[in-house]
Amino acid sequence: MKLRRNQYWPIHRSLSCCGRESVQRGARVRKLGVQRIEDPHHPRGYRELRSKAEMRKLLNRKIVEQNRQCAICEVAFTNYNDIVPDHIDPRGMGGSRRDDHPENIRAVHFWCNGEKGSTREY
Repeated sequence: MKLRRNQYWPIHRSLSCCGRESVQRGARVRKLGVQRIEDPHHPRGYRELRSKAEMRKLLNRKIVEQNRQCAICEVAFTNYNDIVPDHIDPRGMGGSRRDDHPENIRAVHFWCNGEKGSTREY
């Protein structure tokens, strides 16, 4: 008798019985922190990818560095939920091949980021 992947074994009422491979539940791979990816074609020799938590920490630091003002419109931030990270060299244009390095990130309003889109500002 062949069982489906999530079907219980009728005799032992178990998912991992009689030599069948165990079923992993919630086996999502979570990559936390900052990942350094070696890239010989990148000017620094590596790229950085950040988790959501690390990106939020970087964004908080950028808000303070920018005197709590949007980097595009230079209006003071009033609501924390309106602030998003902006890639100076956009990902949509192959921006440093998805680089989340602090030099490539700035804090902006979400509507300013939407207007900017995937364009570079010089």
